[in-house]
Amino acid sequence: MSDLQHETVQRDTMPYDVVVVGGGPAGLSAAIRIKQLNADLSVCVLEKGSEIGAHILSGAVVDPRALDELLPDWRTDGCPLAETPVTDNWHWVLTKGGHYAVPHALMPPFMSNHG
Repeated sequence: MSDLQHETVQRDTMPYDVVVVGGGPAGLSAAIRIKQLNADLSVCVLEKGSEIGAHILSGAVVDPRALDELLPDWRTDGCPLAETPVTDNWHWVLTKGGHYAVPHALMPPFMSNHG
């Protein structure tokens, strides 16, 4: 047997009550709701991005209904998302050589922001 088979690797560990894999909308919602239900539970969110939310808000259209239900005071608690009013909407189909605009009339209502 080689030396590697006999060697024990020491690793740091941290115990958690709940581990959520993925810091996207579903993972973050789950972690927030778990803490709302029981603040004493230790919850860890594992995210592959450099920080939580790194992959979910880059130009995305966000329907605030879920935020309103999960965190009723999010608009007044200093959330940057609430501090930036929508002044215009553009929806494009991207192609290899450029893009073309999609008429607003063809977009679903939740993708039409007013303020």
